[in-house]
Amino acid sequence: MEEFEDGQLKQVHYTFDFAQHFQLPHHARQMGPTYFLQLRRVQCFGVRIDSTSMQLNFLIDEDQTIGKDGSLTSGPNAVISMLDHVLSEYGFGENACSLHADNCSGQNKNQFVLAYLCWRVLLGFHDTITLMMQIPGHTRCLVDSGFAHIRKLYRRSDVDSFNQLLDVVQKSSTSNTAIPYRKNETVPATWEWRDWKMFLSRHFKPLKGIRKYHHFKFTNQDPGFVFVKESADSVETKIPILKCPITNMQEQPSIITPPGLSMERQAYLFQNVRPYVRPMNQDELCPRPTEE
Repeated sequence: MEEFEDGQLKQVHYTFDFAQHFQLPHHARQMGPTYFLQLRRVQCFGVRIDSTSMQLNFLIDEDQTIGKDGSLTSGPNAVISMLDHVLSEYGFGENACSLHADNCSGQNKNQFVLAYLCWRVLLGFHDTITLMMQIPGHTRCLVDSGFAHIRKLYRRSDVDSFNQLLDVVQKSSTSNTAIPYRKNETVPATWEWRDWKMFLSRHFKPLKGIRKYHHFKFTNQDPGFVFVKESADSVETKIPILKCPITNMQEQPSIITPPGLSMERQAYLFQNVRPYVRPMNQDELCPRPTEE
């Protein structure tokens, strides 16, 4: 969905959510013993830009996550880092945008997403941002259609490496685009993990009773405030969430370096998973354990 006014792009709609993680190796005729193993996991975070019918699928290998051994992938630092990359690198310079997202209040992520969107309006990246959270129990959205195409091809494919998974995502649909954190060790990271949680906590305060609201709006006419509604047709309430003024407009959150895999996880993959990987891909997917 896109809207133009006086020749300028006025509105762009984004949808984002996580897919169920992928396990490697994967074979179309799956070998029975691998069912009981903890295979290598690759996380997938999708952002659909509806005005272009394009879905960006962020693929994060187990050694590339914010936490050790594939942890902290769905936390606020990870989600906001990827969302910021999309809005900064794939945005259209639109005046306003609207976002749809699954309601993940149990992960304590929504508070920081609200603070991030308020921060974007304060710094002038957008004039207006609207965030719509799905009602619990209604978890299907546009981004799931892209995930379904990936799953359909993934089930029919033999995938023994991260790069082969990238090919599956690219070939699954004309609208699907794979965004790897890093293809290999010689290539710099596509985006940076940043400590948004610490950065935003200094300037913004939590929104009380956030779980009962499903519609949020930020506007440059009322910087530092969020307009909330429990439903689309309910009365809008204006609430301040800015804790202290932002004086340094150039300040960015600190970069987080992925800690990689623990020695225990490396040893497990080498001893238990490697035998089920095709020989040409064994050193890439399950290399011999090394201490950093």
